Amino acid sequence: MFGLIYISIEQFVEYPDDREILGVGIDGDLHRMNRQQLCRYMDAVLPEGGFFDIQSTSKIRLGCQLLRNFHLVKKQLKEDKLQFSSPTAGVENDGWI
Repeated sequence: MFGLIYISIEQFVEYPDDREILGVGIDGDLHRMNRQQLCRYMDAVLPEGGFFDIQSTSKIRLGCQLLRNFHLVKKQLKEDKLQFSSPTAGVENDGWI
């Protein structure tokens, strides 16, 4: 029920012009979405739906976990790139640089 009230109030909310949030550029399509559209987007890309219905702290926690996962993948890619771009590439070294 609270969600329905929130959606009706949402129609009158003016959103900030946040093309950049804390130093992170926001893509134009995401910038143009309202809260409900953004939540639907999250439901489409996450393993389970229901993003709109979870509490704000849970949303922040999820965002933190997604950033952690992103940075771990980024770090792994960087390490793999260093391994493959080694000046000793092609020399048997058991993967150690």
